[in-house]
Amino acid sequence: MNTEHSQEAAVIARTRIGIIGGGQLGLMISEAARKLGFASVVVLDPTPACPASVVAEQIVGSLKDPVALRQLADRADILTYEIEHINTQALQDLQAEGVKIYPSPELLAIIQNKFEQKEFLARHDIAVAPYRSVSSQEDIEQAAREWGYPLVLKAKKDAYDGRGNARVNGPEDIESARAKLGDRELYVEKCIDLDKELGIMIARNERGESASFPVVEMIHERDICLTVLAPAQISDELQAEARKMASESIDRLEGIGIFGVEMFLDRQGKLWLNEIAPRPHNSGHYTIEACQTSQFEQHLRAITNLSLTPTTMLYPAAVMENILGERNGPADVKWSHDYDHEHVFPHIYGKRETKIDRKMGHITVVGDDLDRVYKQAKEARATLSI
Repeated sequence: MNTEHSQEAAVIARTRIGIIGGGQLGLMISEAARKLGFASVVVLDPTPACPASVVAEQIVGSLKDPVALRQLADRADILTYEIEHINTQALQDLQAEGVKIYPSPELLAIIQNKFEQKEFLARHDIAVAPYRSVSSQEDIEQAAREWGYPLVLKAKKDAYDGRGNARVNGPEDIESARAKLGDRELYVEKCIDLDKELGIMIARNERGESASFPVVEMIHERDICLTVLAPAQISDELQAEARKMASESIDRLEGIGIFGVEMFLDRQGKLWLNEIAPRPHNSGHYTIEACQTSQFEQHLRAITNLSLTPTTMLYPAAVMENILGERNGPADVKWSHDYDHEHVFPHIYGKRETKIDRKMGHITVVGDDLDRVYKQAKEARATLSI
């Protein structure tokens, strides 16, 4: 073992990881941390026996409770998080006392408010769809006069998996869109003439080193990511442009950790940055089996300031298919028949209750041909029920 590897092994062996959130992302970060050999992994989550508790110790508590967050900090050398909807002020207070938190609470505060995130990106000349803050029907109508329909009305905060979005196809949709989003602060965005939705995972450590994974295509249904195709079927020039846009964005944010950067590709071939997730992301789950380094290992390496390792795909093609809940009630996993264990990799998150459209697991399929792998992923999903 060379000197660098010995030093890295020593850092890993003595470092305790604390994760805010113990859902499926917390589970997969914890699994990667255990595999790498970190000293300990503790998660904070309000749900007893959360998914991550299978492989990590759990503190049962609210993600917004300063006392619970301090309890987690007392048991860890570095804190990270799997969800954005947490108490940023409490994290800033802990950071001021010397607690290491990555990505930083200041970055999280920008990302939490999607309008502020757009403002930040626009200030740094990153292409984003035209947008503006709105507080009345007249504001939305004014945007429509300038941009035309359709528009998307969005909540500035506490929005994920489409739960903070409402499409406005014409003036008759404005009232219902506002009612859907309630009394939250809102902004409106021009709809891009969409060709593909793209995603890229990019990691950056404290030294400023960065490493990106291949650009992927995301297929959404009901504003929820259903399928990820890797690599995206786009030109090498667009791949390079997407990597450059993601890298510049994360450098500007001084991000440490891994980031999911979602982009729109319009029918004219232009890229627009949609939003950034400051954590592992659904679009990177395929990396566990399909890449030399998984997004979860890379995240841990980034937050502990270790060297970032290669992200090369191990197969020509990979497809990730989300397993979404189809009913409300107790979760009971059943396979109708066996699957190809050499190329099909199911991940069941261990959630006790299933709900319609709740993410209950995912299936990754790898192979030589993207069309064939996509078909195999759909077939594998059809054999499973929860």
